[in-house]
Amino acid sequence: MARRRGRPKANGLALHHRLYMMLHQQLTDGTIAPGAALPSEPDLARSTNLSRTTVRRALARLAEEGMIERRHGSGTYATVQGAARATASATVDYRGLLKDLRTMAQSTKARLLQYAVISTPPRILAASPELGARVLFMQRTRIYRGKPFVVISHYVPERLAKRLPKSRLRSIPTVLLFEKIGLIPSIGDQEITAIAADHIFSRELSVNIGAPLLAIRRSVRDRHGTLLEYHEAFYDPELYTVQMQVHRERVGKRGMRWRPTR
Repeated sequence: MARRRGRPKANGLALHHRLYMMLHQQLTDGTIAPGAALPSEPDLARSTNLSRTTVRRALARLAEEGMIERRHGSGTYATVQGAARATASATVDYRGLLKDLRTMAQSTKARLLQYAVISTPPRILAASPELGARVLFMQRTRIYRGKPFVVISHYVPERLAKRLPKSRLRSIPTVLLFEKIGLIPSIGDQEITAIAADHIFSRELSVNIGAPLLAIRRSVRDRHGTLLEYHEAFYDPELYTVQMQVHRERVGKRGMRWRPTR
């Protein structure tokens, strides 16, 4: 008689680690602020489609590291925001990107996930204080040949909300929408890093929870330096790469460093 094979132990460990990475990311980047309550175990299990045992293991690991505090009869709370991480930044010249954006608009489709004027999330306000207290929040998934490859979250100052109605979005990139209303994106500051996929990105990009995603965060300005938007793009790294030309320059008398070529 053939022996029944149980679920490989490594799978459970992998799922626990992915959830741990997702929550750790949210705790360190401020998505879950210090002192804020985390979702309950049943809510986490339901939203991530994981077992209560897997959720409990991930939370226990975070508690051991001092990232969360579990209060009997009250819930689970974030205790620290985490150390500031070192990030790489680059300057983007939008004039050189417009051709690629137009090509992307013609060859891809977009699915609108959210469109609303909301209070600016604390994490976003900290990254871009010029946005102000309220923003137009737009979130879209972009699809190429039937495969979703990026989720983009746009935060636009409330003063511009009426000029970007929902009916005008369709599949047009926001940079081109700004052009249509006479606001010309000229330059932006961007940050490139990686994050662990949460349950929303897992669903939209068809990746596992905790899978690494390429994250590009960008402030977009017109030629006068006025902020037009702050956006975050989260890519499946198997379908998208970032390439740039860099040059080596001297710093001081002996130092050298690499910088993007404009």
